[in-house]
Amino acid sequence: MATPCDDKQIPGRLRYKLDHYSTHESNDDDTYFAFRRNGKAFYIHVLPSQFVDSPMTKEKWLSYLAVIRSGEDATVAQDTDIYEDAILDWVAQPFKPLFAELAPSPTPGAKLTLENYLWPDSFYLALDVVGEERIPRLVEGKRPPYLDDVETWTALYDPAGIVLSADDPESAFFERPRKVLIDNETTACFLKERNSAAQTKNELEAYKKMAISESGPRAASFFGLLLTYIDHKAGPLSNRVDPAEPDVALRTRWANQVEVAVSALHAAGIVWGDVKAENVLIDGDDNAWIIDFGGGYTRGWVDEKIAGTVQGDVTGLAKLREFIFQDENQPRWWLRQQ
Repeated sequence: MATPCDDKQIPGRLRYKLDHYSTHESNDDDTYFAFRRNGKAFYIHVLPSQFVDSPMTKEKWLSYLAVIRSGEDATVAQDTDIYEDAILDWVAQPFKPLFAELAPSPTPGAKLTLENYLWPDSFYLALDVVGEERIPRLVEGKRPPYLDDVETWTALYDPAGIVLSADDPESAFFERPRKVLIDNETTACFLKERNSAAQTKNELEAYKKMAISESGPRAASFFGLLLTYIDHKAGPLSNRVDPAEPDVALRTRWANQVEVAVSALHAAGIVWGDVKAENVLIDGDDNAWIIDFGGGYTRGWVDEKIAGTVQGDVTGLAKLREFIFQDENQPRWWLRQQ
């Protein structure tokens, strides 16, 4: 995605940059935008269902939202070409005075650290629209809503207390960290970095429901989730099913373990969602573990119309069982490419 909001230091223009955004079709089309300026982060919430006496602005915003979701430039009302950079500027425009006030330019000679980049001071903003007028609002002390109660059911860890676990220390900072150690290096965790706000929210909701059975995340950090570490050097299920080496007993074990796990999820009100062989890990004891509860689906495994539902999981499990017990002459890629 382009980030045209960065003015490349053009004289007379306020400099800021888009970090990311996320949209939620199932929640009144609310959308979050994250902008950065001078070591500060600004999270803007746009909720069209709460626009007041602003039918034209709401119509315009919904057409803009369609462009954003399509991932492509598109033509909207009155045959006017609307591009993503123009939409982002439309969102940011009312907040520019706040950007300038809350994130002033660094003074000459100021010392800037990596901490300023990794942990910027954050401000939460809302776009109110009343009578077709866009009104910026600073939401005091607000965190992303999906973090409101996270400390009531799991622990938060300071990254300074999380130790990288690397077989080769000289390569530790040249590779994306995956296995880390917490609790004075007594507990191994898998580090799953935070992606979109929507995915993080979905995963936290699922893990909260699992927490009572101690199968949820060990902890959360600013960067993402610390999950129970699974030693899966042999790879995911997609790499373990080999038609040339049939082992019916082992395959039956994997299929049954996955189905029992998903049944337990459904009983707890949790949907797996992205059912596929790549999301089943096989550990060193040949046990199957299911992963990835952030939502979404993979074409060929779950139909888009039923993705994120129990029905979608059931359909995906049927294809997963078919994949596990596939005929020796069936190409392994067939299911995944449908």
